[in-house]
Amino acid sequence: MPLGSLPKFADPQRLADLLTELEGEVDLGTLARLQELAPGNDGRASVWLSFRRDEMKRVVMNGRAAAPLVLVCQRCGAPFVDQIEAAWEMVFAHSEDDERSLADQGLDVWYHDGPVEVAEILEEELMLALPMAPRHVEDCEPQQGSTAAPHPFAALVGLFERDLPNK
Repeated sequence: MPLGSLPKFADPQRLADLLTELEGEVDLGTLARLQELAPGNDGRASVWLSFRRDEMKRVVMNGRAAAPLVLVCQRCGAPFVDQIEAAWEMVFAHSEDDERSLADQGLDVWYHDGPVEVAEILEEELMLALPMAPRHVEDCEPQQGSTAAPHPFAALVGLFERDLPNK
């Protein structure tokens, strides 16, 4: 499908039977949970999805997404734009028992009992791809007024040395 034609909802069963590939964009402003983690993003995420069945006839979706997200540097506190990229392969489960069984096998699983919302899956994968502590690639100065906090166990060093027997 041409860029820009992602459906709001998709039926993974039907798309897998047709070996469908979807490509398009999603407005980042519509992803509320992602906006909580990276607020102020009004760009678009590029998305590619491919549906198929595996050797056990389970529905599998492979996907890739890229989005320019505004993050806050954890070192200097300044906002910066980072290109977040995510790639995934997930199996669709029809029951909670299947979901648990597949997850126990180490597979990424998405439980559904009908059409799935494409943006919801995209949002989840972009959130998982966010860095734990975003920082500028180049060097930046620490925030003003921040002083190095003492090590939380510094006081224990003296106690440990005091209790050691002399050799």
